[in-house]
Amino acid sequence: MNKAIKTKNQISQALIELLNNKPLDLITIKELAKKAEISRTAFYNNFNNLDDVLKYIYQRAHKQIFKEKYSQLEYVYSDEHILDMISFFDKNSKLLLVLIKWNLIELIAKYNTEIVLSYTQHYKNKFIREHAFYFISYYHGSLFNICTYWITNGKQESIETLFKIIKEFEKIKFIQKAT
Repeated sequence: MNKAIKTKNQISQALIELLNNKPLDLITIKELAKKAEISRTAFYNNFNNLDDVLKYIYQRAHKQIFKEKYSQLEYVYSDEHILDMISFFDKNSKLLLVLIKWNLIELIAKYNTEIVLSYTQHYKNKFIREHAFYFISYYHGSLFNICTYWITNGKQESIETLFKIIKEFEKIKFIQKAT
């Protein structure tokens, strides 16, 4: 692992640990650098501010689960997408819960939208490209919100059960359209 990545990982881990006890706006760069066992200069060599660290953490976690799958429109409509979203929330629930605790989930949702939005501009469907934000809100936002509720509710349902619940909602939606 190269030195820059190692430093970014140290900073990321330290920020998550600090967020367990205090909100982002009360964390200083000095405090974070001390916790990460790096200099302030090392921090500024890698990030401009704490929001950049959060964005880095989120983008790295997102890429681990979703990779480049959003490049294919069919993925958005797939069961794999649903399972990946649930898996993302399951594997990153500690991070996401601390962000929810300090009302930072909207910031993370924004990062998520930016990532997915970059892919929609390459879809062949002109309507989706022209209305990409609404498309993301409709197809991605509901899953994001369901999974947010799931982790804040203590993940009472198994991954498989949550998947079945979401699929049932899809069936109901389809049936309602047909009647």
